[in-house]
Amino acid sequence: MHVLIIAINHQIQSAMIGSMSTNGNLEAFERGQKEAFGEMIRVQIRQRGVQFVGEEARHGQETVAQRVCGMEQCRHANIEKEPEERQRRQIPLNYWEDPNVSEADKARFNCEREAYMINRTITGAGQAENVILICGRLHRDAIAEDLRRREHIVDEIDLQDQSWYIENWMEHMLDL
Repeated sequence: MHVLIIAINHQIQSAMIGSMSTNGNLEAFERGQKEAFGEMIRVQIRQRGVQFVGEEARHGQETVAQRVCGMEQCRHANIEKEPEERQRRQIPLNYWEDPNVSEADKARFNCEREAYMINRTITGAGQAENVILICGRLHRDAIAEDLRRREHIVDEIDLQDQSWYIENWMEHMLDL
């Protein structure tokens, strides 16, 4: 299987515009970022003949990639552990930023989640030859390494390397 990993900052995923301003500038900026992200996914689906997109995303929230997949007749699945499973496995939300969570626990939680994402992608892909896996930047290297170890062909894109993408939305929006 040929897998394109797209490493992201999760702020760009939600299809909903979350910014609000009196003059509409913030909304326009966020919409532009999300539209460019959607177009990047669309181009990759078409150029690579992608049949499946697995996305680490918040459950219950429509994503940009999910919308694009619907328009492109490409299968899409959320590959993140369901909240109930995370709770059962005692993996707290936002553990990565929590100074009270030990580094060992952070590493263990990441490994468990990454293995889950990989398995959900492989299962969801079925017989697909070309797949996109969208995940947080933090997980990209480990997922890529594991997939290569399993003898899949892996390409990687980081949104930070895209000329249109602005990583620090808050700082950029304050400058508007």
